[in-house]
Parts: sequence; C-alpha cells; structure tokens
Amino acid sequence: MGLSKFLPNKTLIWKEWLNNWAFFSIFLGLVTFATSVTLFNEITTYLDELERGIITGDYFNSYAIYRILSFSDALLGFISVLLTIILAALMVGHERDHNTFNLLLAMPYSRRDLIYNKFVLGLGQVLTIFVFNALVMTVLVWAYSSIPFPFDATAIWAWALRSIVVLSFIFAFTMFISSISGTTLGNGILSLIFLFFPMGFPALIAVHLDYWTAQSAWNLIYDSKEIGFLLTVPTYIMDNIVLGHANLPLIYGVLVLLTGILYQLTKYLFARNRLENNGEVLMFEQLEGFFKLGVAVCFALLGGPLVINIFRMQATPSFVLISNVLMGVIFWFLVNWIIKWRKVAN
Repeated sequence: MGLSKFLPNKTLIWKEWLNNWAFFSIFLGLVTFATSVTLFNEITTYLDELERGIITGDYFNSYAIYRILSFSDALLGFISVLLTIILAALMVGHERDHNTFNLLLAMPYSRRDLIYNKFVLGLGQVLTIFVFNALVMTVLVWAYSSIPFPFDATAIWAWALRSIVVLSFIFAFTMFISSISGTTLGNGILSLIFLFFPMGFPALIAVHLDYWTAQSAWNLIYDSKEIGFLLTVPTYIMDNIVLGHANLPLIYGVLVLLTGILYQLTKYLFARNRLENNGEVLMFEQLEGFFKLGVAVCFALLGGPLVINIFRMQATPSFVLISNVLMGVIFWFLVNWIIKWRKVAN
C-alpha cells in the first residue's frame, strides 16, 4: 500500500470541486482584490503622481497594502476567517443537506476517504489562494524595484505563511465541528461561537463591568473590547501587535499540530456518526443540554450590549439585567425548538 493511501481520490476531489468551485472563486477574488489589486493600484498611483511632480522618489503611498502585510489591519483576516468557516461548513453540510453520504458510502469509499479528500481539497484551496497572491505581489515588487516600498518579498511571504497556517487550523476546526453538528448553519454558528468567545467573553465581561460598576473595566481587562469587537482567536493570532516578539515557529508548530489532531478527531467522530441523524442540528444527542446552555449564556451576555447600542437606551443595571435574561430565555427556547423541529423533519 505504502504512500498510495495518501493520494487523493480523483473522483471524490472532482466531486468536491464541482460543489464549491464558485465559493472558492469568491474567496480568491476577495483576497486578490484586497492584496494584489490594491498593490498594483498603489504602484500606478505612485508612478502617476511621481511623473506629475506631486511627490518625490522617497515617498510611496502604500498604507493599505502595508497594513495588510504587517497584520495591523484585522479586517482582511476577519473576512478570511469567515470565508474559511463557510468553506468547511459547506463541504460537510452540502452532503447532509442533499443526503448524499448514504449514496457515497454505498460505493467503494470509506468514511476516511470522504473526510480525507475534503481536507485535501479545502487545505489545497487555502494554500492556492495565498501562494498565488504572494507570487503576484512578489513579481510586482521585483518588476518595480526602483520604487521605495516599505516592505520586501520576505514580508509578503511571511503574510502568506501566517495566513495559510492559521486558516488551515480554522478549516480543520470547522470540519471537526461539522462532525458534531448536522447542518451547514449549525456548523458555521458553532464554529464562530467557539472561535469568538474565548476572546469575546473578556470583552463582554468588560462591557458589563462598565454597566455595573463606577470604574471603567477598560483598566481591568486591557484592550479586551478592541479584541472582542473584531478579532476572533485566529485573527488575534495573526496580529503582529499582539504577537510582538513571540516565538513564531513555536506558535506555527502548535497550530500545525492542532490541525493534524483536529483531522484525526474529525475522522474518528465521523466514523461514529449515525447517518439517520443527517440533517439534525446535532449528530450526538448527549451534547444537546450543553449546546442549549452554551447558546443561552452567550446570547444572554450579548443581550444588554446589543439592545443598548441598537436602540440607544440608557445603560442602567436593571435594564441590562432584564435584557440579558430575556435574550438568554428566548435563545434557549429557540434552539430547543430548532433541535426538535429538525428531528421531526428528518
């Protein structure tokens, strides 16, 4: 058998490609527009202004692309995380939505084959997107070497490497969640909850301390609001300001190891999925109580800040408490109803 077991199955890879080529194109287009196209536009703007004498040769207007390459702008990272979650959620959710797992497993394909080929294509697409743009930007920097760029090819490839490592972890994490949840929407929501709330919880606690105490919680939990409003765990890892002089090889090594572990866990759990549960919110009934409690607590904490900011209400302690309790109770019953509804539907 040897190394042949690691070769992807052409038929399964082609099937996966047909299912998600459109989404891959969107992902590729957004990253390309934010990086390669932005860099090219900044180069042409610089050359035009230089020719007209508006600027001198020691200035290069590259703030947008430089912020992306230096990870000081979290927006592209946040969008990339969302797209990676959707990509992985759809890979498994599409099969369950169309009930094709039964058909595939009736063919000469094992459960390991199905998961392995999804990982190969998904991780390959992430690799392709960022390597392609790194190559394009490197060519542009070399082609216009006379321009005083505030970065070089090393910074470009460092950006690509960090993006690939972090997003590969995100893809594997969402696939792991997809082995527990039975719907595309459930895959995405659960992944967002577990990726956001390790950072979002300190932010929400800080907000509530602001509401309930006379002292600002800003001094108690440093910068947690900034993290919670935009950064999830992976984009937090990507941020140079946060990492500082951290041991990047160690961080990357841990993420690669976690990606491998998540693949093995996904394969293990998928092998124990009951196919008759396809389409239900959760594949394992033992998780229902934990899932409902977790969703209720998360949205209870979100209730006060959301209501106050949306309706511009005064943040009195009693109003915050009522909003939190109502939101928690509403989502407890909502999730309970959705779980029962999906069971009846299936």
